[in-house]
Amino acid sequence: MLSQLTISNVALIKKQTIDFQAGFNCILGQSGAGKSIIIDALSFLLGAKADKTLLRSGESLMRVDGVFCDLSSEAKSILCEWEIECEDELVISRTLSLEGKSSVKVNGFPVTAKMLQALAAHLADFCGQHDSVGLLNASTHLSLLDRFVGQQAEAQRFLVDAAFEELAKVELQIASLGGDEQKRAREKDLLEFQIDEIEKAQLQVGEERELKERFDFISSAERIFEDVSDALLKLEEGSDNATSLLYEAKNGLSGISNFKDVEDCRSRLESCYYEVKDIAETLEAIKQNTEFDPLELERIDARLDLIKTLSKKYGKTVEDILDFQAQCAKRLEELENSQELLEKLQKQQSIKAAELQQQCEKLSAIRKQAAENFEKKICAELEDLEMKGTHFKVDFARGECSRNGFDVVKFMFSANVGQEIRDLHKTASGGELSRLLLAFKNVMLGREMVQTVVFDEIDAGISGHTAGKLAEKLVNISKYTQIICITHTPVVAAKAKAFLLVVKSVVDAATQSTVCSLNHQQAVLEVARLIDGGKEASDTAISHAQQLFEAK
Repeated sequence: MLSQLTISNVALIKKQTIDFQAGFNCILGQSGAGKSIIIDALSFLLGAKADKTLLRSGESLMRVDGVFCDLSSEAKSILCEWEIECEDELVISRTLSLEGKSSVKVNGFPVTAKMLQALAAHLADFCGQHDSVGLLNASTHLSLLDRFVGQQAEAQRFLVDAAFEELAKVELQIASLGGDEQKRAREKDLLEFQIDEIEKAQLQVGEERELKERFDFISSAERIFEDVSDALLKLEEGSDNATSLLYEAKNGLSGISNFKDVEDCRSRLESCYYEVKDIAETLEAIKQNTEFDPLELERIDARLDLIKTLSKKYGKTVEDILDFQAQCAKRLEELENSQELLEKLQKQQSIKAAELQQQCEKLSAIRKQAAENFEKKICAELEDLEMKGTHFKVDFARGECSRNGFDVVKFMFSANVGQEIRDLHKTASGGELSRLLLAFKNVMLGREMVQTVVFDEIDAGISGHTAGKLAEKLVNISKYTQIICITHTPVVAAKAKAFLLVVKSVVDAATQSTVCSLNHQQAVLEVARLIDGGKEASDTAISHAQQLFEAK
């Protein structure tokens, strides 16, 4: 529930911290005092569209902070999913600048507006004559009914979901076999073409590197031949070649080789001589094998082009292409042997579809049985609110089997005896919708996803005995859920547990609204003012107000 709300620079409120209690919280104040600012601020905090017109005149930034406690398991689950720690309290902060920039933090962690809205759905519900349009959205009617049914529907939905998942797995396997016969035939043709194209290429791992090296060698054959020939001329073929000079030098030292240092030099020259001879022989072999062959160069170039073409289709390297070929061969084998498996899976599909159908039938039966009770309870609540002769019905249609069953549900309504029952959104007026909403809230006691419900003048246009009944409904709801209610109806206000008064005044030539808590005596006086409709309350009005409070 909401335990504290801090509002800064929102409309007429400069800076205000408001404490809320469990149960029925009533917000009082004259028309135009700024009561709706509190609702607007809370709505902004919980993900409503950022509206710069809410920013207090002359300020550059507005901020709203809310402290929530006693969180629902759904809210805690969302925070856990986001890896946001939350023990006793949840603090949400949202700002909006004059430039339109908004930021949101949950327990100090930045979150997106979409994330905030997902969390807010489990924190508070806003209800007024205009907020009741949620009832008009037929897409929510099935979930509302399931929440009324409770555990029985949840348990059966689990079985439906499990059956749906089993059927989906079988259908996925069937799809993996290529779908129908024509699709499988087309896939087989493609696989056979791909395998054949790669097989004809007779690729060898590592050949691309070897081909590139050979291509570069042949392309440079003329230069290699010239440079190797020049080196051979200097090493062995010229008149004063290195080999002859080394040979003469080592032999020239033979006569004095009995000296140790001389023998060492002669030995080293001999090693150089044989090393140069070996180099010359290797270069000679290179020279003999170096020949520019345009035909071989063309063959290598064509082979490299083929590998490049295949790599664009099947993989970056020869290894990748060969892996792709192996996968194609495996898939082709599966398709060739798929007919027997397909027939088996199709039998499983029929069985699983029948199981899903059966579970959906059970879920539908549970819903329809509960719907009769739901209809009776709603009509009873409406009759209590002086809407006699109304007719409310849950209409069922049949759709495709899904995770939620096959039921398509919408609420039907007739406000008067003899009036045709029609879709709720086509027949209910604003006042009727507000009472319908209150009826729903009472019927759904203990089944709400939220722990705070905000009623913004839901009693507008209601008076007398009906207002008293409405007040009783609000008290009943407040036993299960925190209520924050703006009202101008004395009998409704007198039923509250905690009271807040909004007052508008001028401070330093600027208008501002302030909020203060009221004790019992102050609350009685404010309700008396509501009765008298003026700034001052008569003794008669005060006495009447005291009687209303004593009648709690």
